[in-house]
Amino acid sequence: MDVVALLEKARADGIQIEVVDGELLIEATRDKKHWLEKLRPHKQEILANLEGVDVDANSENVEEDHSCVSVNAYRTFPIHCLQGVVGEFVAAAAKAIGCDAAFIALPMLCCLARAVGNSRVIRLKATWVEPAILWAAIVGKSGSYKTPALQAVMKFLEKPQARAIAEHKDALQQHEEDKAVWERAYATWKQDKKTTEPPPSAPPEPVLKRFATSDCTIEALATLLAGQFDGVLVQRDELAGWLNGIAEYKGGKGSDLGHWLACHSGASLTVDRKTGAIKFIFVPRAAVSLLGGIQPGILRSAIAREHMQDGLCARMLFAMPDPRKVVWSDAVIDPRTEAAMTELFDTLFTLEPQVNDEGESEPLPMDLTPEAKATWVEYFNRHRAELVDLDDDLAAAWSKLEAYTARFALIFQLCSWAEEEAKSDIIDEVAMSAAIELSDWFGHEAKRVYGLFVEDQGDRERRELVELIRRKGGSVTPRDLMRCCRRFKTSKEAEVALQELVEAGLGSWEFDDHGGGRGQPTRRFTLVDSVDSDTNAVNPEEKPITVSVNGVNGSPKHLNGQSPGGAI
Repeated sequence: MDVVALLEKARADGIQIEVVDGELLIEATRDKKHWLEKLRPHKQEILANLEGVDVDANSENVEEDHSCVSVNAYRTFPIHCLQGVVGEFVAAAAKAIGCDAAFIALPMLCCLARAVGNSRVIRLKATWVEPAILWAAIVGKSGSYKTPALQAVMKFLEKPQARAIAEHKDALQQHEEDKAVWERAYATWKQDKKTTEPPPSAPPEPVLKRFATSDCTIEALATLLAGQFDGVLVQRDELAGWLNGIAEYKGGKGSDLGHWLACHSGASLTVDRKTGAIKFIFVPRAAVSLLGGIQPGILRSAIAREHMQDGLCARMLFAMPDPRKVVWSDAVIDPRTEAAMTELFDTLFTLEPQVNDEGESEPLPMDLTPEAKATWVEYFNRHRAELVDLDDDLAAAWSKLEAYTARFALIFQLCSWAEEEAKSDIIDEVAMSAAIELSDWFGHEAKRVYGLFVEDQGDRERRELVELIRRKGGSVTPRDLMRCCRRFKTSKEAEVALQELVEAGLGSWEFDDHGGGRGQPTRRFTLVDSVDSDTNAVNPEEKPITVSVNGVNGSPKHLNGQSPGGAI
């Protein structure tokens, strides 16, 4: 590569390149961020050209730094993947509550999965089908609006649940009347010593249809699922109790882990009971979606090494947006949007499974269009190639994301059908492409969250410091940091901490001359990914991006090469 020619082309396109204090700085607007990718591989050659640096002498410093997993920048949740009224509601609810869109989107996806239930599966090939089952956790500190976000979406299951309870009340009253008739008929039959007729059958007791439950014991779930084919959603405001109890041994019965893993795949569930009238419960298709919130520190201790190895963590979809400053807003959800969302759920609840030759219910499989199949195959091959280079923990998560991609496509297709925008018997390319983009987002988020499980105290302090600076707009002076963080008693201590971030490749120093005004120039620290600090920006302004090439070293684990500020 002719570096001189490359630099000339970049500058001709308006890219500013300079060396400041031995660091290579590149300034580009968002529409020209592709130059960051072009210039990244030639960092050392560019430095050599601009300053006469001996490339060979510095080659030992080119090694990529993979130590910053836990401070990966948060990526904006791709609301556009949720088409139609679903995306509109997610955006409106997030704005009204003041939370990140992901805190609405994950509960919404789980509730939609519950609405589809066991009525449909996506068929990738004859021997591979995936059900509409999602397990998701929204991760945030106390006060980050996890519970209001859950409540905003759970109401779409609470409304049909209220109707079901009213219907069940009427059914119970009718059952009492039918039971009284049966008791008289049975007494008459019993008194007739000469009859050869079988005894009259007792009327079956009505079963209350359940849309969601907070009872996560396997025995209770099995009893519930045995009475309804379409599955259920387990919703917990705090997932810690579920995580801590799932692997406990139950008085010699073993742990519930195996049962839960069966519920994630929609497999059969068998439970033996020592008490009660029914000693044996069999559920042919245990479709259980799972949803809840948890704090980062509690998640770190609850997952531990055990659940990284047993496959439980790999099955979870995580969203852990950066903490954000919340200000008052008069925004509310448009009643028309909420009504349309209710109608969509009601339509999904009308989906019925097919009945096989034995008279048993089973999900109706939905195949892929040729275009969707081609898109899936391309994604599958790329995804598998990525998996090879991951560590064991992330590789496990990657393999489950593969299945989740198909499950997202199934849900998206049926949502489009419910809005009369697509067919209900086949998966199209639009649904598959949106599912792939969403799955890629969850992959990046898994890398961020998994960083929690391996970080030590120093890593944790560095991550929290980066999060604080992002909340301040991505740039602070040592004095700014001292004033907003009690950890630093003097601006000198704050400056030392910021310098450590520079040395870790997470930012660089700049000098603020106050626009040429009065006062001494101020040394200011800026994160390399500060351009992405507004996690819910819809139309970000065209702002210059300044990147310290020496500070980043192109580490793929830092920002995965996606954001303009992290591409170098």
